[in-house]
Amino acid sequence: MRADEEAPQGLEELLFGLARALSPADPAEPVESVCELGRTLLGARCAFFVPTEEASDQPVLGWRGQFLTEPAPYQAPLLVAAHAAEDAVRIDDLSWWAPTEGTQRAYGTLLDGSLPRSWLGVPVRSGSGEQFGALLFCSGWVRAFDAGSERLAAGLAACLAAVIHTQRLIEERVTVTQALERTLLPPLLPTIEGIEVAARYRATGAGNLVGGDFYDVFPSRGGWDVLLGDVSGFGAEAAAVTGIARYTVRAVAEQADRPADVLAALNHAMVGRVPDDRFCTAVFLRVRREADRALVMVANGGHPPPLVLRDDGRVEVFDAARGLLLGVAPSAELTEAEVVLAPGDALVLYTDGVTEARDPAGSFFGVDRLEHLLVTCAGRTADGVARRVELAVVDHQDGHTTDDVAVLVIRVPKTGVRTGT
Repeated sequence: MRADEEAPQGLEELLFGLARALSPADPAEPVESVCELGRTLLGARCAFFVPTEEASDQPVLGWRGQFLTEPAPYQAPLLVAAHAAEDAVRIDDLSWWAPTEGTQRAYGTLLDGSLPRSWLGVPVRSGSGEQFGALLFCSGWVRAFDAGSERLAAGLAACLAAVIHTQRLIEERVTVTQALERTLLPPLLPTIEGIEVAARYRATGAGNLVGGDFYDVFPSRGGWDVLLGDVSGFGAEAAAVTGIARYTVRAVAEQADRPADVLAALNHAMVGRVPDDRFCTAVFLRVRREADRALVMVANGGHPPPLVLRDDGRVEVFDAARGLLLGVAPSAELTEAEVVLAPGDALVLYTDGVTEARDPAGSFFGVDRLEHLLVTCAGRTADGVARRVELAVVDHQDGHTTDDVAVLVIRVPKTGVRTGT
């Protein structure tokens, strides 16, 4: 093959090698890809040296058993220098730079027992000057590297630095995101004397811990406040609005006399403060235990109405409390109404991720199916009801949810009567 035919082939190999290095599936792949590319392009052994504060624990990645005794850069000043050097460090003949046998041992021995005579080291640093390590090349030949080798090595080092820098940015963002998600995760439910409270929550999307659905339960004057809501959309942007909703409600509930006032304050907080395409539905309850019953005052801001599961298996749609979506208009028309839960009764709150769940054929789970399911849940604990609903919704979608799902159940237990889960 003529030389002019070999050049495109070499360029193609270079491009494919860089593509592998720059789009790794595994964080460790870029180093191996760049080292493999360096071995091919320079015809030399190649590794990535990462200096650390502990000299005895400085890793070298990429030698891959190419030495009888591997080099120890932390004992070889010329190799360590490559990490902090401004430009490439080149050794044409190691026997001249490191004449004694003890010094030469730090540079390793090849598989045939000979000394790697030529060395080339280039710093791997980001555009802002952050140092990541050094690419090291070696050969058993004298003067194996020239100015062209230095340019190629510097180019590989720049590619590796870009990948490492990007990986670190991603890792930092993931760490920040996870920390924020932990602050937005649904809270642990409190234990309430004489009332059972249970919830189930699933955020859709790969890796998402939180999404657009949210709930909260916390003490109020003379009872407990309960919130369940749904922000339009899902993922990180929706989760950010759920944080606004939850913390706003907690802040204003202590001073508000009526549940409708709490949702009105949430609406006011959202208007003009969240993106125009984000709105929220929510249902807010004030729960008070009286004798053997629970009195629940309900305010609803555009949310699916709660369902009341009576102890005898009857299911009622509680739609007496109505209201508009929150975050859309400066004033949201909100009404409230009271429902009484007798022993054995349960109030079931849910988001549209339940009723709008679709099976593979496109059929909705629907309110009717939910009502029929709840009929079979009579006598179950609050946790048992919530779990049955969650499992039924997931099963309806063949195990793959396409929207956030939240279910919250409040139940008055029957004293002295053991109920199923």
